[in-house]
Amino acid sequence: MDLRFAILGQTALRVGDRLGVQWGPPKLRALLAALLVRPGESVPARELVDWVWTGDDLPENPGQALYLYASRIRRILKEYADGTDIFVDNRNFRLEVDPLAVDYFQFREQLGIGRALARRGEHQRALDVIGGAFRLWRQRPLADVSGDEAEQVRQSMRKNVLLPAYDTLFTQQLLLGEADAVLAKLDELRLDYRSHIALLKRRLEALHALSRRDEATQEFLVVHRELSADFDDIGAQDLREFYERLKESAAESPVPHPVAAVRVPSRLPPPVTTLVGHETLLAKLDAVTTRPGVVVVDGTGGVGKTAFVVYWAHTALARFPDGVLYIDLHGFSDAPIVEPATAVDRFLEGFGVPADRIPNPQQRAAKLQSLLHGRQVLAVLDNARDTDHVRPLLPILSAAVVVIASRSQLSGLAARQTPYRFPIVPLDVEQSARLLSEHIGERAKTHKDTVLHLAKLCGGLPIALKMLAQYIAARPTVPLPAFAAQLGHDVRLLDIGSLGDGANHGPRAVFAQSVRALAPEVHRLFRLLGTHSGPDFGVGVAAALIDTDARRTRLALDALVEANLLEQSGALGRYKFHDLIREYAVELLESPEERRAAEIGALKFYLHTAENADRVVFRTQARVRTPTSGEHRQAIEFQDEEAARMWAVAERHNITAITRKAVEAGYENAAQMPQLAGQILLRNGYGEDALAILHAGLAASVAEDNREEEANALQNIALVHLNRQEFGAAAHYAHLAHLKSSEICDELGVAAALHVDARIRVETNDIQMGVECHERALRAIRRVGEKGMEAVFLYRTGEAYQRASEFERAASLYRESLALARDLADHGLQGRALVLLGSLAFAREQTAEARDYLRAGLEHLAKVHDIPFAGTACGLLAKVEFEAGRLYQATQYGRQSLRMCRRVMDSRGEADVLETLGKVLRATGRHEAAIEAWEQAGAIFADLDPERARAAAKAMRQSIDLAADLSSVRQASSPTARRTRESHPQ
Repeated sequence: MDLRFAILGQTALRVGDRLGVQWGPPKLRALLAALLVRPGESVPARELVDWVWTGDDLPENPGQALYLYASRIRRILKEYADGTDIFVDNRNFRLEVDPLAVDYFQFREQLGIGRALARRGEHQRALDVIGGAFRLWRQRPLADVSGDEAEQVRQSMRKNVLLPAYDTLFTQQLLLGEADAVLAKLDELRLDYRSHIALLKRRLEALHALSRRDEATQEFLVVHRELSADFDDIGAQDLREFYERLKESAAESPVPHPVAAVRVPSRLPPPVTTLVGHETLLAKLDAVTTRPGVVVVDGTGGVGKTAFVVYWAHTALARFPDGVLYIDLHGFSDAPIVEPATAVDRFLEGFGVPADRIPNPQQRAAKLQSLLHGRQVLAVLDNARDTDHVRPLLPILSAAVVVIASRSQLSGLAARQTPYRFPIVPLDVEQSARLLSEHIGERAKTHKDTVLHLAKLCGGLPIALKMLAQYIAARPTVPLPAFAAQLGHDVRLLDIGSLGDGANHGPRAVFAQSVRALAPEVHRLFRLLGTHSGPDFGVGVAAALIDTDARRTRLALDALVEANLLEQSGALGRYKFHDLIREYAVELLESPEERRAAEIGALKFYLHTAENADRVVFRTQARVRTPTSGEHRQAIEFQDEEAARMWAVAERHNITAITRKAVEAGYENAAQMPQLAGQILLRNGYGEDALAILHAGLAASVAEDNREEEANALQNIALVHLNRQEFGAAAHYAHLAHLKSSEICDELGVAAALHVDARIRVETNDIQMGVECHERALRAIRRVGEKGMEAVFLYRTGEAYQRASEFERAASLYRESLALARDLADHGLQGRALVLLGSLAFAREQTAEARDYLRAGLEHLAKVHDIPFAGTACGLLAKVEFEAGRLYQATQYGRQSLRMCRRVMDSRGEADVLETLGKVLRATGRHEAAIEAWEQAGAIFADLDPERARAAAKAMRQSIDLAADLSSVRQASSPTARRTRESHPQ
């Protein structure tokens, strides 16, 4: 069945000619509407919450509710079509549907077709297509969805799509003599023309077409005065200039053309048959080229700038009746660069004026400038090298629309010309696969997965996609999977097209042309950065690679960004490569020794910076032993814990990649870095990343035969699993750590392993044995004399005694830990000891004292971003406030705890706070949310604590019964029910 969707009005399903708007309840319609606005895109749950719920109706677990709603929508969709589905991955929701199955995107598609027809001068066909598009726009978009998010989307649709569409519609109607229809619709829209100048211009044109010129002048003057009063001088000037031209064109004797008849230049290369992607950019380029000005289209070599500009220029020919000038300036080419004077000569030849007739170069420039004056001409300057290459031409071409394509961003133009800038980015995977399929042919239809795989390898660069397609097409009998296997092993993508006719046109040749333009120090940085193993990098490691200061390094990085050989990675100071450019950069390394030195330099930078971060974050803890080779000049020094924490979080993927690279290459001293960074990440809730880093460190320590670091890695991996309640894995790694520490007679390591074993026993309800193991571990750490760890062992031993209901001993240990933490001035340790004192006070029914301890503990924990313990503290405060009857505060603390427990994957903590929230929600009368909370708590406890799982199930059943009773009471007391009883007496 052909299932289509509508959001231009109520959220509806269309099957054939039937439009269903009541297919589901409001919240399901709201969720589907949010996904239809971004078809095929992953939408985070936190964004969907604002679409589905408003005000106080937010359930306790919105994520779970979204899963439920998505499941219901999925069942409804499957009744109509097999190809449409909702996918959920890591709390991101994605509706897999063709955008053209949604009326809003179908509207935009038809509008684009209509505009293309209009550019070709087919105005009646354009009007028919655009009119058909408007029939899709039934009423107010997303009419059945409330909330700020939906309203922002509605406003964006109106401003960026609907009103520009009306502008296009009215233009076609005016060209076809339908001025009455234009005025009628504009009267209906009731616009504030100060904000919609383009539509005011169409209104003035319509009034002039109907000979209502006095009325047009009056409306012009009103809006012009309002713009001036609002200090919008630019808008007022633009409107005045437009109206003056309109009056001139309507005069009985039009102004004669200011230049003599000359040849109309038409110098464009042949049109590109198809252009994949960049549809939005084409529309933007249309919008900014309605009057003379400068546009810069930039992007990395091979990304498709020339194809884009030439394709657009052919579609825009009707707007430039006086001709199109085009020249390849060879800024990045093996051919000699084309100087500005040569470009002037060729443009004159385009107008039929031989350059040799005018011997003086300045006079030739003046002649070209005079020819352009008063004409509607497009000038395309392709393949410009830099700002200085094109700057001399711009005053000469000032009367034309000038579009410049360059691998450079041409930032220098901003000082005078303030051009529009449109960067061309690589295609996405779907677009890449489409382009590849078009060039491969029939084989692509039967191997779609292989085409997607090959498309991903090309990284969205059209030049790589086309060279690969040509390579495949030249071998028609070879199955497509064979090419995928070949590219994964003995052939690299850069190798394709490097020989024969394609040697000067493939990706390698294109990148070489860009790199040749770099200054020597920038060239060196470019090739050394190719050795960096992580997904992105900061200024610090770049400075370490070229052994210079941050300022000079940043200038070199900016030069690479300007040349589109690097891109900013979402934040200032972060950079990344395109994969193929990184591969090419590595090829430029001068020797294996240069590569080895660069990789070791990066390793040392991360190692010493991680050591500095560890020293700031864990000032009172035992130090990880690192090489005593002195300070590293470029290593980052941190002023506070926040800066150190943010660095570790930003670099977590790099640390894992660098460590693995060091293991593969056999470099020394790679084992310590994961131990330094892993604990920081674990404290801040990045358990998965910490585990990946620690396993990389374990592999490094084994490769280096560093048994001390191997024991440390095993110990820290055990702790991660313990925090995640994965007790089997925790016990396994703790046992290995104990064996390894005993083998090398490391008392500190043995004590730490005993401590982890004790915690596992307590968590698995072997309380008595856990207490004994904790006492052994405490005695062992005191023998070592490590005060920071002693404070930790003290409060953990206190936890064991509290679980054994020996409250006095627990309180004594907590206070001893707190005193030691204060002596060490360690906020994290103080916060944990205070939280545990609060837990003990609550267990002893000392509510006010518990609240004070817990709040004080949270203040300390917030300073060090200790998310695991902060989650515990908030969960306890939720219980305290519930017992005190402060239900709003209990709800807020419960929600905070739930977010933190889920972030650190603390399943027991999550279930515990869900149980608390169930009680709070039932007390506030929100029975449906309470049932949901208990249901989730029971599902988690089923794996951890069967007895508590049964208790949660019982509480859920009681809430269900209570909710049913309340529903019956409400129905019985409703006006309808009373009328029924009165009309049918017993």
